[in-house]
Amino acid sequence: MSKLDLTRRQFMGVFGATAAVAGLGLVGCGGNTASTEGDEGAADAALAGSISCSGATSFQPLVEKAADAFMDANPDVSVAISAGGSGQGLSQVAEGSVQIGRSDVFAEEKLEADQVEGLVDNQVCIVGMGPIVNANVDVDDITTDQLKGIFLGQITDWSEVGGTAGAIQVIQREAGSGTRATFENAVLAGETAPDSFRPVAEVDSSGTVVEQVAATEGSISYVAFNYMENDGIKALSVDGVDPTQENVENGDFLIWAYEHMYTRSDEDEATAPVTKAFIEFMLSEDFAATVVEEGFIPMADMKVKKDVDGNITEIA
Repeated sequence: MSKLDLTRRQFMGVFGATAAVAGLGLVGCGGNTASTEGDEGAADAALAGSISCSGATSFQPLVEKAADAFMDANPDVSVAISAGGSGQGLSQVAEGSVQIGRSDVFAEEKLEADQVEGLVDNQVCIVGMGPIVNANVDVDDITTDQLKGIFLGQITDWSEVGGTAGAIQVIQREAGSGTRATFENAVLAGETAPDSFRPVAEVDSSGTVVEQVAATEGSISYVAFNYMENDGIKALSVDGVDPTQENVENGDFLIWAYEHMYTRSDEDEATAPVTKAFIEFMLSEDFAATVVEEGFIPMADMKVKKDVDGNITEIA
């Protein structure tokens, strides 16, 4: 059984409509909204159809909430949400097996150039990420160099970073994870751990990371901000800077990424209107409060931007 089968969440609606989302303008990846003209004049046709969205688990809960609200407003629409990691989401949207591929990283970081051609990058919000440890670890702040040493296998005991002596148990995300790629880009700066370094576990989702860290004495890993408020774990500040939305917005906390929802520019006409409307809904002012409640940062709040090479600059 595939990861997609194991993690699939299918939301279904029943017929009947409200106007909250159906009337949104559609942007992004080609195609036009169908319309009909009745006795009372032209009106937008009700959205109808099924789309699939797979990929990064870091903002899957946010996308699930968006899907719930979107389908409440468009009862003829079905949105299937599945996990699998950024690599899987990007591969699947590139091959056309899903309409939306969620990713924590730019497609250029995961796909070949010919696969990126034809993809549309919809950046829907910002995610901050940072290190977490088992709640019993008596370290509250760590430097970037210390984090680098831990995840390269060079620092192996908590006493080396100011804590009580005890083995550091590294829990990693699996290869292909956008969260892992974002963390390693910001912390390891291009270096890779030697083959001799073995984490105690490599897991396939942010939720599993939290479970493993809470259950493993002396453990450390990393997650998106929205996973940090859980029993059995605690978040660390980095270089004296707390992992907060404000510090990401200002450019003081450096471990963050765009949450991308990639689509195809040549998407089938049967699904393109639903895909575009769903992404438009996630970018709408009406949904912005939910974005913040779920621990993410609306695009409009950022004072800095990041390019595909990881360079952070102020927004003019």
